[in-house]
Amino acid sequence: MTYVLLTLASIIAYIAGLMVIARVTPKLLSHAFDEGLFMGIAALIILGSLLVFGAVVMTYAVFNAALAVKILDFLFLVGIFIVAIRVSLFSFRSSALPGTYRISRILAGSYCLLLAVAAICYIVQLFVV
Repeated sequence: MTYVLLTLASIIAYIAGLMVIARVTPKLLSHAFDEGLFMGIAALIILGSLLVFGAVVMTYAVFNAALAVKILDFLFLVGIFIVAIRVSLFSFRSSALPGTYRISRILAGSYCLLLAVAAICYIVQLFVV
């Protein structure tokens, strides 16, 4: 029963983390990187990333890397990759939007791009190791 609850909690954390990344990152672009609100929003995005990758690690560790869990984690990682690339492209493309800061766009886009790279690295490690 605890495995079911841990898996359910992981799925809820995964969904919450993706929603935080997808909805909060565009709000980061309208603040300068040296504002306190920028740092608070960036910390929230990092927390969302920890929730997302924590869900992958939790299910992998609880079920000892069974094949079905590897497939579930693969789907989780593909979802992370898609959301991270989408948000990264939005961050790099939003130069036409008034009220955005260039350095904030570069920082947010680079962070999301690094999330996508991390997802690809985990996908490779998932089936190689």
